Amino acid sequence: MIKVPRTIVPSFFTIANMFFGFLAILYAFNSQNFVRSSWLIILAAFMDSMDGRVARFTGTSSKFGVEYDSLADVVSFGLAPSVLIYLYYFHNWGTVGVFISFFPLLFASIRLARFNVELEGFEKEAFTGLPSPASAISIASYFIFMAAYFPDKILPKFLLVLVLTVCVLMVSTIRYEVMPKLTLRGTIGQKIGVFIVVTIVILLIVNPQLFVFPLTLIYILSGLIQFMIRLSKGKRLGGKKI
Repeated sequence: MIKVPRTIVPSFFTIANMFFGFLAILYAFNSQNFVRSSWLIILAAFMDSMDGRVARFTGTSSKFGVEYDSLADVVSFGLAPSVLIYLYYFHNWGTVGVFISFFPLLFASIRLARFNVELEGFEKEAFTGLPSPASAISIASYFIFMAAYFPDKILPKFLLVLVLTVCVLMVSTIRYEVMPKLTLRGTIGQKIGVFIVVTIVILLIVNPQLFVFPLTLIYILSGLIQFMIRLSKGKRLGGKKI
């Protein structure tokens, strides 16, 4: 009987992440099924969230796993969204559309390279810059939301602003929180965190087409709001010192 080493287990999720990203590209190219392609990107993001948790749970975190995960992320959260937005609309803008469509791939690769260089240990307290899966989900969920509620509208200017915003945020130094450890035996803040997560899960189960996109936007705005609050506090403290 073949024994599978524990170190390989997290890589199965990483491979699944890359595979779903690859499928998303194929569906966008072959059938122009942008909604299915978008769901596959979101599924890839779910697999990406699992590989790190499985690695920590099994005690098999490794430098190889981090590097391989980043390569998979470039495919699923860089290349796949770039292909998606190009085929959906930006191919109509010629050369300009090509460059705009290249941005998710470009900025995701820069963000992931910086993440690997700055990584210390395997536990993350927060992200520096918007995580590439969140960026990809925001773009993918936009297509799902529009197809479900505004099937005859494209809103290319809004899509352009969304793409440029998440790309810049990926390489920014704005802090984004990781998912808190869920426990009912911790502080009041942890208990509130459990309530919020459970509420979000229920909303996503009830109507994912409606809630994925707005919830992703809330996450994106949360980092910007916290950044503005810290900036404001820093200015006030600076004023007092003067």
